[in-house]
Amino acid sequence: METKFKYSLIIPVYNTGKELLQLHEEIIHTLSPVLSVEILYIDDFSGDNTWEILKEIKQTDASGQIKIVRLGKNFGQHAATLCGFAKANGEFILTMDDDLQVSPAEFFKLIKECEISQSQVVYGEYKTDQSILRKCLVYCYKKIARLEGRNRGKGSSFRLIRVDLAKKLAEKNRDFIFIDEFFIWYTSKISFIKVNNNPNPLKNSRYRLSGLFSTALKIILYSTDLPLKFVTYLGISLALINSLVGSYFIYKYIIDKIAVPGYTSLIVSILFSTGIILFSLGIITQYLRLILKNINNAPMYHIDEEQC
Repeated sequence: METKFKYSLIIPVYNTGKELLQLHEEIIHTLSPVLSVEILYIDDFSGDNTWEILKEIKQTDASGQIKIVRLGKNFGQHAATLCGFAKANGEFILTMDDDLQVSPAEFFKLIKECEISQSQVVYGEYKTDQSILRKCLVYCYKKIARLEGRNRGKGSSFRLIRVDLAKKLAEKNRDFIFIDEFFIWYTSKISFIKVNNNPNPLKNSRYRLSGLFSTALKIILYSTDLPLKFVTYLGISLALINSLVGSYFIYKYIIDKIAVPGYTSLIVSILFSTGIILFSLGIITQYLRLILKNINNAPMYHIDEEQC
């Protein structure tokens, strides 16, 4: 019979290597003596010896506290976390990154906040060291996201989630799901609390600018209808402007009897309008691509090996 734990700690890992041993020791030392917690390591198809080290950690587990899963390819952090949701058995789910940017001890703040507020999701907000370019990209994304609601663009990977909400996400089958956006679809009972940065993290963020930009673009396309609204309002605005400009030239030609040279203005208008049309079609194509993948049941993740 499988042991029942109150908390399930899910950690997506990728090319973490020997630093996993330090991460695991920190978790066991901090959480296990106080909480009834199972630990799920989801290996997102690392290219180093991460999986072998996870198997060594699993061999030392006599209580059934540790579960390890290796995905069939690199599906990304959110897909790996989703896999952890499906495998978790706790009443509450805790998530964190494998870089120890925040100490596991900070989970106690999230647990206390959840008990007080009865929130469905509690986020731990912390500062990250970022380049100026990265800060600008994050700032622009958050400003765009806020157009869809005050909690959009907020959150972090250091969180506490009630298991029933997490299981709803695990039941979904989509090409791309951004976990934090999903929570906003289902509940407004979301809390944010400040947590302290770990002064001795294992490593810097492994996410490259290209990856962050790609993720932000997918969120905007797949989790909101902002691009479609943009295309709609752009089309209406251009139609109005063209009507006014056209009416002006008709007036000049009929009323003032002034010959209106039209070749240059016509070519510019056609080229500009064609560019706008192609841009709009590109946005719509991205939505059609998502629909096609959903129709073909594209997998969110695939498990290659597991020891649970």
